[in-house]
Order: sequence, then C-alpha cells, then structure tokens
Amino acid sequence: MNLKKVKIEGLEIFKIDKKVNQDINIQTPEPEASKTKEVRKKIKKGDGNLFLMSQEGEALQATTFTHKKKIYAGHAPNLIHIYFDQALAQIQWSNKYADSFKFISKQEIAEIGFLPDGIFNRFIQLRVSAIIFLHLSVEAFINHIIPEDFVYTKVVSDKSDKLPEQITNFSKKQIERGTTFKEKIENVIPQIESLNFNATKNSKIIGRILEIGKIRDEIVHLKSKDKETLSFYKDIFNFIGSRDLMEYMHSAKKYMNILERDFIKIENVAEYEPSQIVRIEEEKYLNIGVLFEIVRIREKRITVYIKKWKGLTGNNQKVKAILSQLPIMDDMKIIYDFIISENKKEIKIEIFKTDEQIK
Repeated sequence: MNLKKVKIEGLEIFKIDKKVNQDINIQTPEPEASKTKEVRKKIKKGDGNLFLMSQEGEALQATTFTHKKKIYAGHAPNLIHIYFDQALAQIQWSNKYADSFKFISKQEIAEIGFLPDGIFNRFIQLRVSAIIFLHLSVEAFINHIIPEDFVYTKVVSDKSDKLPEQITNFSKKQIERGTTFKEKIENVIPQIESLNFNATKNSKIIGRILEIGKIRDEIVHLKSKDKETLSFYKDIFNFIGSRDLMEYMHSAKKYMNILERDFIKIENVAEYEPSQIVRIEEEKYLNIGVLFEIVRIREKRITVYIKKWKGLTGNNQKVKAILSQLPIMDDMKIIYDFIISENKKEIKIEIFKTDEQIK
C-alpha cells in the first residue's frame, strides 16, 4: 500500500561548514570510564544535553529514553513534522476505509448503506485524530515562526465609544500562552513584517485553517446533545462525514510553506512491507475457500487479488459473499483489519493480522 509521507527532519542546533568539518574531522569522544555512570545519571534525569554530528557538519539535537533499564538515543525529530505526518497518514488511511465501504455496507433504509461498527469506528477514530494532529501542527508552526524579539500590539476598542482604546503589548511567550489560535492566524502573523504574509490574497487557505481550529475545539470540548435534534456531537459528525480532509491538509501545507519556504516536504513512499499474495484468476476459485486460505496463512499481512474477468464487478454475488464475511472475521478477532479497493483490472483485498493471530 503506497502512502505519501512528510520528510521528517532533525532539530539543528548549529552547523559547521562541511569543509571545516572534514578538515578537522570532528568526532564524538568516548566518555572516560569514570564518568560513564555520571553521564548516565544526568541523561536519565534529563539534565544532560546530547548532540549528534552529521557528515554535513550539522549538530543535531538528540533525545534519549529508557526502556527496561537500557538508555537509547536518536536524532530528536521536528515535532511539527511528526504532527503533520501523523495527520497525513490518518487522512490517507481513513480515505482507504471510505473506499472500502461500498463493498461491505448493507442497504437497509432509503438506499442508505449501513456499516459494521468495527470498521466505521476505526474510520471515525482516524478522522478525529487527523483533525487534532493537523491543528496541532499548524499551531505549533505558528509558535515556531514568530521571531523571539517580536512584540504583538493588540488594540481593543470600546464599541460604545465611552472608554478609551486599550493597547496591550505581548511578547512571544505571552502570544503563545495568552492568544487564541484564531487571533494568531488573523492578527499576529499579519503584523510580523519580516514574514510579508498577504492575508487577503490567502483568505481561502486561512478560512480552511480556521475551520479546522473551530472543529478541533468542538472535538476537545464536547457539548451535550442538540435540543432540537436530540443528537449528540452533530457538528463533529457532520464535518467528519462531509468534508474532504485532504483539502484542509493541502491548505495547511501551503500556509506553512508560504511562511517558511519548503518547511513541509511530502514524499512518495514505495511499497515496502512484505505481504503474502493470493491471486484468484479464474471463476472456479472464487468461493468461500478464499476465507479458509486467509485463516490458514500465518502472515501479518495478506493481499488477495481478484482478477476482473469478463463481467466481474464488485457487485458480483460471489464477490459480495466473500467480502461480507470480512467484518465478521474482524469481530471474531480472526483478522485485525482489512481494506478493499478496485481498479479496472482487479479487486484488491488487504488483510492485516496481529502477532497473536498468526501464532
């Protein structure tokens, strides 16, 4: 399964010219044996600073964590990239679930396709999580892009003209903690002359970002059911069900890249996860035996390809009989997850199992 991913970069603390780095051959010294325990104690307590030098002369911040008394270290990733990548992955996965719905839904009322709880709940989880992480990435980016010495001037006027204007100045830290997401987008960023951001020209992407902020607030601060419809979380479910989250993701990416060139870089990631392949190329093999084969195979991932011979579509009764069993296998914990897609040549079923299910 091919997905797009964000290029996640490390946190650069400082950089030495590549030629200078090669000439003096900077290397990380081995700590003296007597100091090893002291260093470990500092790192475990979070008191030590750890940097890793790249071949390009970059001093990249490292981070450590302890697992079962063993300390591990790695390049500290840019968390804004992490948040954005998480949102992107979840949007893509939720879209793949949505593409599967037509194969497994049951039409019961007014041609509305009703879905099994398992896959529908996962779809909702992914969409909600994507919105949260997309909002996180934008707000974290705004805090990142504000210069350290910038002062935001907020002017509050009395609508009745009875009181004088109130002028308040905010430092960067005060902006981060004392202004809303909406205020940062609409008022703070346009005041930063060095960014030269044209809010009018980019009103469409700002509108989408503010929508994400609004629905994020609805998700975080859940309200009681609607008095008129007696429905819970109506605005949230309407947004999740009716909006193309990819459009919001593209708006967020464009916004960040206008303010800081190429801050978000998206790469195509080729298929790499191994999968056991099952191919059905003749009608005589299209039967319930496919399900027994799925159960029999002890692999964490199985991909079933059903060739579209003449007249075969996703509405074929044999195909529907097989696909209708997947939610049941999911409920019975025989499989962990599944995704269905099709193109002109074949129907593709991707099955996922846990370690426990392949024992």
